[in-house]
Amino acid sequence: MPSKKMRKSKEEKAKPREKIRRKIAEALELPKDVTLNVPRLTMIGTSNLIIENYKGIIEYERDKIRVNTSIGIISITGEGMIIREITSEDIMVEGEINSLIFMK
Repeated sequence: MPSKKMRKSKEEKAKPREKIRRKIAEALELPKDVTLNVPRLTMIGTSNLIIENYKGIIEYERDKIRVNTSIGIISITGEGMIIREITSEDIMVEGEINSLIFMK
């Protein structure tokens, strides 16, 4: 039976790879959202939010939307929120946005 030191989780194995990708992205001045597959959020005022590089929608209500990303869950709260547009690359939320919360 392997000892605890010998067993590595997927997360522990991915950390060195992510560090290398991050250093290459910085050295070549490449956009991190493309090279590291992290979400890019663009907010226009308090009524429009575009999330690029998302994985899926977890919850969709008029006052709360939760979106899964590679870095965790983004929780958007507000009033009268709707998903105006959704593609495989991005999602656009419209409504009176009151808060964004990042959960790991």
